[in-house]
Amino acid sequence: MPQLDALRTFAVALVIIYHWFPTGVGINWLPNGTIGVMVFFVISGFLITRILINSRNAIEAGKNTLGHTYRNFFVRRALRIFPLYYLTITAVWLLIPQSSDIDEYPLYFYLYGYNILLHQTGNWADLLSPFWTLGVEEQLYLVWPWVVLLTPRRYLLWAIGALIVGGILFRAYGYSRGDLDGVLTPASFDAFGFGALWAWFSETSGRTNATQRIDRFRAILAWVALLATGAMAALLFLPGDALAVVLFQRTFISIIALYFVVGASFGFEGVLGAALNNGALQYIGRISYGIYVFHMIVPGYIVPFVLKVLNKLTRNHVPDLGYWGHRLFSLAVLLLVASLSWYLVEKPINGLKKYFR
Repeated sequence: MPQLDALRTFAVALVIIYHWFPTGVGINWLPNGTIGVMVFFVISGFLITRILINSRNAIEAGKNTLGHTYRNFFVRRALRIFPLYYLTITAVWLLIPQSSDIDEYPLYFYLYGYNILLHQTGNWADLLSPFWTLGVEEQLYLVWPWVVLLTPRRYLLWAIGALIVGGILFRAYGYSRGDLDGVLTPASFDAFGFGALWAWFSETSGRTNATQRIDRFRAILAWVALLATGAMAALLFLPGDALAVVLFQRTFISIIALYFVVGASFGFEGVLGAALNNGALQYIGRISYGIYVFHMIVPGYIVPFVLKVLNKLTRNHVPDLGYWGHRLFSLAVLLLVASLSWYLVEKPINGLKKYFR
């Protein structure tokens, strides 16, 4: 499903826009950070649940055991996520500890509990503040596999529905207590749940009328996504702390994201398909994890270092980049750093997954 990689490109681009440009004006008028993160969560919910349903089918067919399945699932996720994460937070801790709360609370970071710390401190100035989403995903990986693998098949759809509703209810609970950030894992349950819903519908082995069921799901989703787009547009005219925004903004974004995830998993055609089949966009999507990890570090620390070195080599003849020039140069450096990360760290370690199928 290569078009999903292109969707990741758009998701990470929105996160970069949110963090690199003034909030609420110009190209950052939309809640770009929330949109990008919800797209990532929906994709993750779909792919992870799809893997788990296939694994469950293998267990029921006697081809694998529950313990072996979970061990391999978790090891594969660890190989994908852990190395770059731990290398980055350790480098920040050792080299620029003043930029992050990791110097004072290292265990929250090393145990993937940073979102819990951020919930307590509200310190969004932390250089590693985007890492709250990585904590959310890792915490979900500890629980959701057991739900998918152990819930009786006839109740699995209900469990997914409970996940979606639970996300909205948890944000309502948070709103009643003055928590508007929503960085705790249950606050994003609905985004993962919508992705899981598509995994449930798309994995049709043993079902009757599977094609018709999927076609009906896609037709209904198209109308629901259209309604969600209108509702999302209406929410943009409300203040960010309005109850309707806190409760439903993520839900509407996740439904819209689900429409694109479903279409990309089949393969869009036409103009959108041509865009999502673009090789450059798909490549950026493949290295999007590195882009996400480094996108705050590059403009604040790596680019100043690079410019300093260039000034030394050219005897201070590097021209002033200006506002847009600095961001374009930062983007080029970010893509270079993420590419090096992919080829030198992530891809070789990902190759070890073949031992944990």
